[in-house]
Amino acid sequence: MTGKADERQSYFLATGEQSVSRLDLLDRIFGPGTRDLLKTAGLAAGMRVAEIGCGAGQTAQWIAARVGPHGSVVAVDASGDQLQVAKASAKKAGIKNLSLHETHAYDLGLPEESFHLVYSRFLFCHLDDPARALREMKSILKPGGVLVCEDHDDGGIFTEPQTHAYRRLVEISDAVNRARGLDSYIGVKLPRLFRAAGFSRLNVRVNQLAFLRGEEKRFWEITLREAAPAILSAGASTPDELVSICQEMQTIATDENILLMLARVTQVWAQS
Repeated sequence: MTGKADERQSYFLATGEQSVSRLDLLDRIFGPGTRDLLKTAGLAAGMRVAEIGCGAGQTAQWIAARVGPHGSVVAVDASGDQLQVAKASAKKAGIKNLSLHETHAYDLGLPEESFHLVYSRFLFCHLDDPARALREMKSILKPGGVLVCEDHDDGGIFTEPQTHAYRRLVEISDAVNRARGLDSYIGVKLPRLFRAAGFSRLNVRVNQLAFLRGEEKRFWEITLREAAPAILSAGASTPDELVSICQEMQTIATDENILLMLARVTQVWAQS
């Protein structure tokens, strides 16, 4: 990975037990769309599946149940802390057909042409070379296997009416990402990445979720708090401004007159 940032260094949110509440909220928000995507892409009983960037393992566990006892799931993540949480959760749930491994998206160390379906969610937004990771994922697909990826872009984040807090959130996020060599708009570029990797017949759809009430409206506030050290390190904001933004986001979360749009999610799947 000469000249490229280590995947663990690019990830600037909390990991391990500190990440569980945010990741559970993330899965409650985006999980239904993910599960529908995977079913649409052809996930079925008996498949051998790999999830790249599995985090705390919520989606991997659902996939394991979906493929059943005659199928299997290999889930990988660059964070050992995340995998400890995922392993404990899978053990508690009694899941037998899921194995978890610490490895990197650029060098998976998995056997080539061995999976019916390979999946990732919100992985490429944390990578400085998503094209390389996508090629690696393609290499472990069986001939005729399906690659399924979904990622977001910050252009979909806003409120109606517009608010200072969410305008600054997008600006701050983009500044931190640029400082780390990441792309705030990687989601809408997924079709281009798939074609560059050699996929020809693509399927694409876009999900845009909106909320007027509920804990979902606190998602970006929680994320901003976790990302604060990286934000300050990049010089993208100040401690006082972050406090002010979070306070405004708390007010927005309780105001049903303000519509919050979460990040736009582009979903792409294609057969090798």
